[in-house]
Amino acid sequence: MLSIIVDIVVYLSELLLAYSFVSHNYERKTKAVNIFLIGGLLFFIGAVIFKYVGNEYINVIVNFLIVLFFFEICFKIKWIEAIIYSIMLDVIMTVCEMIVIYSISTIFHTEISLHKENLAYFTILAIISKILNLIVIQLFAIFIGYIKKTNTYSIRYTPLFVFPIISIVICALFLEMTSIYEYSNRYNVSILVVSIVMLLSSIGIFIYYQNLAENEAKVKELENEQQFYNLNNAYLEVLQHQNDELQMHFHDTKNHYLTLSGFDTIDEVKEYISKVYPDLESKTIVNVSSNKIINLILSKYIVLCNKQGIKLSYELQTANLSYIDDSELSIILNNIMDNAVEAASQSEEKQIEFSIRHINNMDLLSVINSCDTPPNVKGNRLITTKKDSNGHGFGTKIIKKHAALNNATYEWSYNKEEKQFHTNIIFNPNK
Repeated sequence: MLSIIVDIVVYLSELLLAYSFVSHNYERKTKAVNIFLIGGLLFFIGAVIFKYVGNEYINVIVNFLIVLFFFEICFKIKWIEAIIYSIMLDVIMTVCEMIVIYSISTIFHTEISLHKENLAYFTILAIISKILNLIVIQLFAIFIGYIKKTNTYSIRYTPLFVFPIISIVICALFLEMTSIYEYSNRYNVSILVVSIVMLLSSIGIFIYYQNLAENEAKVKELENEQQFYNLNNAYLEVLQHQNDELQMHFHDTKNHYLTLSGFDTIDEVKEYISKVYPDLESKTIVNVSSNKIINLILSKYIVLCNKQGIKLSYELQTANLSYIDDSELSIILNNIMDNAVEAASQSEEKQIEFSIRHINNMDLLSVINSCDTPPNVKGNRLITTKKDSNGHGFGTKIIKKHAALNNATYEWSYNKEEKQFHTNIIFNPNK
């Protein structure tokens, strides 16, 4: 009975180790409950095979296959990466077991094969090797997250390693005590239970902290998005106010004409005009679409591009995206154009092409901007090049999210030859 419990604990710990490793840098395909049910079934099969076959080489192969299918079924990970990481975890597990067996045998002057004969000895050795395994794979996971730029909390994991290190020391002391003194079965069982609790706690601490870090990241993203919402709405109010003022100016034009007709010299006329319309050109709202929001936003970027020496060309045909909520459309357009202006301002050509076309019952929003430096990409995901990755890099996420909310498809591409970045959003007005 005790042997079965030990086998269950060993394979449960391997499930938790695999989960704690892959969840660092990859999203789940399903709920955590479903993941542990699927993983539990897979690792239970492994435990049964190992129990009745008992061949160490077969155990290594079976463990590799179980971890591989666990990664692929439960997480959004490519096959090649799943294979590489499964092999890596298999190697780490084997190496950790060998290190612990030979180290303990050398330190305590025991036979190397003792773990095959003594269940208590085997259990504590297994627990020490699994805790060492945890430390190594967590270091690998943090390193991979740093390389892939998917984990911004790497340094904050450092204090967590104190507990598993202390657990290894305590388990080693338990092992030494049981090898020197003879204790009752009740005492030995208590030592095993404490050792198992330390193993599961060590793994649990990392998994729990990972969930906290993920939730914190989601909250931060929502806060950034909410802040953008607020700024966006405030800006729309400013534009609307500016538009109202211009309408008032146009309404009073006839009165200005009457006033101008009363002047005797051209100098008086010029002086009056300079007072009435000092910034008329910069405040003019273009009227290229029946959608007022598009006109307002495009007017903003015309002024902004002029100030930065960017040539902005625009073409709007029959599509006006009137079926999109003003706030939603503003978020999408502002994020796209902000990215385009930033890239174009740092390029040699300094060009942006903005267009909205109605094609095959679809509306295509297209922005092409000059971009001398190829984007930083991981997989098919754009990665910010700004140092403050916690405060930036949400633009493309917001575009993709709000395009999806409006039944639209967001696509991007980069042309190395022409040094151009293409952004396309395809809207389906019939949905």
